[in-house]
Amino acid sequence: MLKRFPTAFAVCAGLFLSCPPARAQSPSTSDGTTSTEPSTAESKADPGTAAPGQATDQPPVVRKVRNYIEKSPIVQRLKGDGFYPRIGGLSPGSGLAGGGGYRRHLDWAYVDVSGAVSTKAYRGVDAMLGWIDTKYVDVSTKLMFRNNTQDDFYGLGIDTTDATRVDFGIRSTDLSTRAAVHATPWLRLGADVGYYVPSVRHGRDDHLRTIETIFTDETAPGLAQQPHFVHDSVFAEVDSRDAQGFPRRGGFYHAAYSLWNDRTLEQFNFRRVDVIGSHFLSVAANDVVALRLALSYANNAPGDRVPFYLLPYVGGGDTVRSFREFRFRDENAGVANVEFRHKVHSMVHLAGFVDVGKVARDWQDINPHDVKRAYGFGVRGGTDEKTYLRMDVAYGDDGTRVFLKFTPAF
Repeated sequence: MLKRFPTAFAVCAGLFLSCPPARAQSPSTSDGTTSTEPSTAESKADPGTAAPGQATDQPPVVRKVRNYIEKSPIVQRLKGDGFYPRIGGLSPGSGLAGGGGYRRHLDWAYVDVSGAVSTKAYRGVDAMLGWIDTKYVDVSTKLMFRNNTQDDFYGLGIDTTDATRVDFGIRSTDLSTRAAVHATPWLRLGADVGYYVPSVRHGRDDHLRTIETIFTDETAPGLAQQPHFVHDSVFAEVDSRDAQGFPRRGGFYHAAYSLWNDRTLEQFNFRRVDVIGSHFLSVAANDVVALRLALSYANNAPGDRVPFYLLPYVGGGDTVRSFREFRFRDENAGVANVEFRHKVHSMVHLAGFVDVGKVARDWQDINPHDVKRAYGFGVRGGTDEKTYLRMDVAYGDDGTRVFLKFTPAF
C-alpha cells in the first residue's frame, strides 16, 4: 500500500494540474462557433501561461511539474479513449465513491461504461451509448443501476424529528433515451423517456432501525410494493455562464415537466415540475456573488400517491448543508442559496454561504416562513471549466456538518 501511494498521488495531481488555469470564456464568432484566439483580456487574466520567452508569476517548480504532467502519456490516456478512473457519481449520501470505466469513440457512436463503489457499500453501474452528437443535436441512451444500502428516512413533512430516523435500501434500474436540440448557443430544448424499476429493501446501517420497524405503507407510500414506472419529460435549459466550473457572470436556468406512470399497480401515477435557476454576479476582479433558487412540485391524481423514495427533499451537501442528506421529504420543496466566492488562486476559491429551505404537503406552503437554515464556509478546487473538489463546513439548525464533494454546489 505504501509503495502505491506515490503513484496514486502523482496520477491525482496530474489530473488536477494538467487542466488549464482559470480564463474567461472564448468569444463567439458571427456564425455561432467559438473563437480559439485568446483576447487581450484573456492573456492578462491567465498568469499561469505565457508565450515562449515571456515571464510568468507562477512558481518555477509548479510550472515545471505542470509542463511535465501535461506531456505525460499516462495523463493523456486518462483524458482520452480507453480505461479511466471514476471518482464519485453515485447517489447523495453514498459517501466517498470511486471506481473505473472505459470509453471509446466509434465511427457511428460513443460508448462509455463505468462502475463505482462507495465507503458505505453503495454500488452503481452506468452504461451510455451516444447515437448523435453534433453542434445542434445530441441523442443518447443510458442504462443506470444503483444499489443504495442505507438511505435515511424520517417521515414526511418539515416537523419530523431524529426519534423517527430509520434507514432503507433501494435497488433500482433505469433505462432511458434523451434527445436535445441546441436551438441557440445558450438555449437547449429536449425530451426523454425511460423505464424505471425500483426495489425497496432493508437498511444496512447497524446504528439505525430499518424502515419497516416504524413506518407502514400509509406513512411511507410505496413501502409495501414498488411498481415499474414509465417516465417521460420535456425540459428547457438556458446557459449564459461565462464558465462552467467557476462562473463569474451569467446564469444557468433549468425547467422540466415529468410524467411518472405506474405500469404495474396503477396506484402511483404522478406529475412533477422542477425549476432551478442560478445567477452569478461579478462584484470585483476576484469576487463573485452566486445565487440559486430551486423549486420542486409533485402532484398526484385522486386515488394515486407519490412513492416516498421519489419525493422532493431538503437536506445535504447540495441543498441546506447543516442537515443530513434527505433530511426532509414531502411532495413539494423549495431551496435558496447565496454564496460569496473569492478566488485566491487560478484553481482555488474560498466561499461563504447561507442556505434556506423547506418541504410541504401543499405547494402554497413553499414560502419564506419557518424555513430551515444553514451557514458556513468552504473551499473549492478546479478550473474555470470544471470543479474537481469541494469541501463545505456548515452550521445551523441541526448542528455542524462537513461535506466533501466532487461537484460544484451550483
